[in-house]
Amino acid sequence: MTITDLHCDHCDRFVSAPDAGVRFVYHPGRAQFRDSSGLLCAPCWDELEQWLGQDRPLRQCAVCREQVTREQSLHVHRVDDAQAWRLCGRHTVEFLNGLRTVEPKLDSATFRFPAQE
Repeated sequence: MTITDLHCDHCDRFVSAPDAGVRFVYHPGRAQFRDSSGLLCAPCWDELEQWLGQDRPLRQCAVCREQVTREQSLHVHRVDDAQAWRLCGRHTVEFLNGLRTVEPKLDSATFRFPAQE
């Protein structure tokens, strides 16, 4: 996938050089639904890694340790690292709604995009 917007998906800072940011992937447990166009500036990636933690527990949310299944969790990882963190529904909404590129925002109560009227 080609990235044409070189701004951080979180803070909108222009990522001016390859080492100034991190490309990342996220998907709902099925690789065919993955989005590999994620881009965070280095400070935002560092903040995300701090929130997710060092270890990447299997079948658990990286943030709260709630049990999750493979296909009922969001998988997040660097493009150059296949080992993913998993997020439960609540933390998936928090992560996705924190990305400026996700519109419309997810409803935290229903875990769905708002219905189009």
